[in-house]
Amino acid sequence: MKRFGRESETGPVEYKLRVDDPHKIEKIASQMKYRLNEGGGEAWYELGVTDDGELIGIPPEIAMKSIENLRKAASLIPASLKVIRKIRVKDRFVYEIYIRRIAGDPPIITIPTIGNVDSGKSTLIGVLAYNILDDGRGSAMALIARHPHEIVSGRTSAISTTLVGFDKDGKIVNKLIPTPSEDEVYIRSSKIVCFVDLAGHEKYFKTSLRGVCAYKPDYAMFVVAANAGPIGMAKEQFGVAVSLRIPIFCVITKIDLASEPRLSRTLEEVSKIAKLPSVNKIPYLVKGMDDVAVSAKHMTSGRIMPIFLVSNKTGSGLDLLSSFLNLLPPRNEWADKIDKPFKMYVEEKFNITGIGPVVHGLILQGSVKVGDDVYIGPLSDGSFEMVKVKSIEVHRVKVDRA
Repeated sequence: MKRFGRESETGPVEYKLRVDDPHKIEKIASQMKYRLNEGGGEAWYELGVTDDGELIGIPPEIAMKSIENLRKAASLIPASLKVIRKIRVKDRFVYEIYIRRIAGDPPIITIPTIGNVDSGKSTLIGVLAYNILDDGRGSAMALIARHPHEIVSGRTSAISTTLVGFDKDGKIVNKLIPTPSEDEVYIRSSKIVCFVDLAGHEKYFKTSLRGVCAYKPDYAMFVVAANAGPIGMAKEQFGVAVSLRIPIFCVITKIDLASEPRLSRTLEEVSKIAKLPSVNKIPYLVKGMDDVAVSAKHMTSGRIMPIFLVSNKTGSGLDLLSSFLNLLPPRNEWADKIDKPFKMYVEEKFNITGIGPVVHGLILQGSVKVGDDVYIGPLSDGSFEMVKVKSIEVHRVKVDRA
């Protein structure tokens, strides 16, 4: 008999054999809210599964009533609901249902890109964020480059961030906006993936290391060119993510340029790295939506390493990668840190004419509001200076509190 592990009383996953009693909607909503809180705004319901994880399955007519009741419960929160896959159990089915809260601040997942220079990291982000395919001459990469010399050389030298947003139905918001800007993507999304684009060249390794450490990432995206394999700085950057215990998924790009033998060799090399005793991950080639659902649910453990095959030029495989990103759960539990004293890592500082000093960075704990007095430092002499917060922006959107 097929079975999952026993249901946990904590966490974002709930097992239900059936939910066809319409008089229990409010009780279901309360339970759903708890699972959403546990998952940082996202939860999974396994319909047709007993509490001890046995896959019994239910007939389609009972499933329809159960899903409708779950949908009614979700509307009270409010949250969106989507059936991700069906698992056949003899003449019945188990339904995997993904639920996402649609009120309040959208969950943000931070993902740095790691890999060697020329593996297609920046191009992949550009393709996902700007709804275009690459022309093979750097058109997608140019959209997210920070400096003119990066466009000329086709190589990233500085850290940059790019938002890819998803709406309540799992569609990429960037594709629905003619010219997507950071603030508009943030406002219109129910979930956000913040890609941190890092340099792959050995010369900029310290900069890339700072990018991985500074943003407190949920996951890392290991990008490998199919026609080259994991060469150069790929293994070093992969090792940094492993040593920081960041769960990793792999995207093999440029599959349109690689022959079948070369692609097979690249897959072998990537799998070999994942299986190293010091890494101890299970490589998992994603071939369809069932694999996407399984991968996303188990990513937080850090044990599995999903592998995607994509082409930024033809678009092959990008749909599976997008679906995976949409389903990825937040790993960092910010709710536990909100009541702690405010602390922010300062990544960059600017002096803007007419405004004054501006600092940019990541809030590590607590919260801050306009008008608060905070200490900033250490300065050159090791001291901290008290300053007043005059305004706050989150992804270019003005807010009163962050």
